[in-house]
Amino acid sequence: MSKLVSVDPGVTTGVSFISYDDDSVQLEEAFQIGNGRRGFIDFLYREIKNPSMDVETFVCEDFILRPGVHGANIEPAFIIGAMEGILENYKVNMQEAGLKKLVNDERLKKMGMFKTGWPHANDATRHGIIYLRNKKHMPTLLKGWD
Repeated sequence: MSKLVSVDPGVTTGVSFISYDDDSVQLEEAFQIGNGRRGFIDFLYREIKNPSMDVETFVCEDFILRPGVHGANIEPAFIIGAMEGILENYKVNMQEAGLKKLVNDERLKKMGMFKTGWPHANDATRHGIIYLRNKKHMPTLLKGWD
């Protein structure tokens, strides 16, 4: 099984671990990390940099500062920078925030990957599912788009 970690960065960051192979896709774990970049950096060093973690793919929602938006929280940009720096030997696959709309709550429930009361964790899972869908991973397509 391959392992994918997807991230929805923010003051509260969603993280999702998804395992997949040629025959299946399953949510291993999804949770939220508080304390902005500090909490996320601690998580990266504690969990991801652990040699026993066999993660092949990282997916993260991109942060795009839109013109005319004043007072935007830029914590996601710091988290993305920390992620790219700490995971220097990995490619972090960035995705547009708007892609989350392709996997609504009903689709997550249908796939058995919805976590009640964990919106940021669900958003991270959405990004992982979109990544696999865009790679034409058949078990993901069959489970979520049959």
